[in-house]
Amino acid sequence: MSDLVREVMENSFVEFSQIPAVKWLEGKEICQINYKTLGENVAKIRRGLVSEGFEGEHIAFIGGSSHFWVECYLGTITGNMCAVPLDTGLPKEELLELVRRCDASGVFLDKKYENLIDDIISTCAKVKKIWIMQGCEETVKDKVESLDKLINSQSEDDGKLPTADDLAMIIFTSGTTGKSKGAMLSQHNLAANLEAMSFSTAPGVVLLNVLPIHHAFCLVMDWLRGFARGATVCVNDSLMHMVRNMGIFKPHAMLMVPLMIETVFKRINAAKSEEARQKRAKEIFGGRLRYIFTGGAHLDDYYLEQFLKLDIKVLEGYGMSECSPVISANTPVAYKFGSVGKPLSNVEVAFAENGEILVKGTSVMKQYYQMEEETRTAIVDGWLHTGDKGYMDEDGFIFINGRIKNLIILANGENVSPEEIENKLSLCKYIAEVIVSGGDNGLVAEVYPDQDVVQDENIPEDEIKSKIQEFIDEYNKNQPTYRYIVGLNIRKEPFEKSSTKKIKRK
Repeated sequence: MSDLVREVMENSFVEFSQIPAVKWLEGKEICQINYKTLGENVAKIRRGLVSEGFEGEHIAFIGGSSHFWVECYLGTITGNMCAVPLDTGLPKEELLELVRRCDASGVFLDKKYENLIDDIISTCAKVKKIWIMQGCEETVKDKVESLDKLINSQSEDDGKLPTADDLAMIIFTSGTTGKSKGAMLSQHNLAANLEAMSFSTAPGVVLLNVLPIHHAFCLVMDWLRGFARGATVCVNDSLMHMVRNMGIFKPHAMLMVPLMIETVFKRINAAKSEEARQKRAKEIFGGRLRYIFTGGAHLDDYYLEQFLKLDIKVLEGYGMSECSPVISANTPVAYKFGSVGKPLSNVEVAFAENGEILVKGTSVMKQYYQMEEETRTAIVDGWLHTGDKGYMDEDGFIFINGRIKNLIILANGENVSPEEIENKLSLCKYIAEVIVSGGDNGLVAEVYPDQDVVQDENIPEDEIKSKIQEFIDEYNKNQPTYRYIVGLNIRKEPFEKSSTKKIKRK
């Protein structure tokens, strides 16, 4: 077992040298680089960073998925440096604040975000250099240069090899509640998580990357684990083009969040017969998709069953940035509907008296960056308090049934997990998004209707509420009274979401 990401990656660069590592579109042309070239590019960037004096420094990343982003990221974490991926969807002031908070001395910047250069230089005093990830201009302006210039500055010095305990990455939590916290992940944290995900795939298996690259689930599962297994990772250039790109790259497997799965399924299910649904699924997914890995929120068993009819296994897992990120996962040979799988081999799971899931293991972060009080609250006696409620069945599968902080305490003392109810209501074809909260007289559902269905069926605005109410009435018939939905509000706009499509609860 390796303790360093560099050892894992360099083994892949040699073992899978002629297999395409990354594919992407330039216009209508499919471009690619193989593992040998990827390894050479990564080494050049790493040596360039060493030559420019960035060993031991924190380097921020601002940009979307691209082979440039991945090469720069690997060049950073395979050296004795710490990568800090940032969410490009954040408002400018929040992005700048995170660059300052993580003490970045360098920034890899996508050309698309060049408008941030002056603000970074003027407000982030510790930043010594900004590298534009595309383009071949040697020097853009003071403190700013191209990736080509960085590569050309390389020497033969490959720098100091990091140790297992050295910091590899700071991942900021998505901040759906409260202030974003920077989870500090060591080389060993990441390498242990890659090693513990025991299910393997054949070299050359095609993955399509559709989730934001700054997010731990995507970065580790799509990219690091994909490269560790010799996969070909294809870049989806835009969520708007996801269906088109599935048809172009024809993936064998994908990572998707539940909202994506539900949305795609509704398109498939609009077909009138089973034969037509099978045909539409093949057209949408490219004909080779066999596995969808999902996490971040619960997906109702209904979707798992329906996708299985399409010969696609949807495998739910569970993780968080603080755990590098995977805690448990269903696998192609060991899965159970409704569960988030069994804990990884390097993880211990326990449950507090209130049902909170506690985690201990080699993937658990060191601490939150410069947030001692939050660290003490999160990690108690070596156990990470996840904030999630759940239980483990007799076969060792974990089931999650809500968030501790989201519990609704009713006047009669009953505790209600809103997520469980929201998952049931989401089965209504007229509902795109829903949040359940506690009102004065009971539970209230706030709903954003599915606009595609409303338009397809030509439903007048004043009738959509009654159709959704009919579904809620049926739901209520099978529930104890304290779980009744007694109020319904229809929204005109979608809920605000994080970059991983989780609704931000207020």
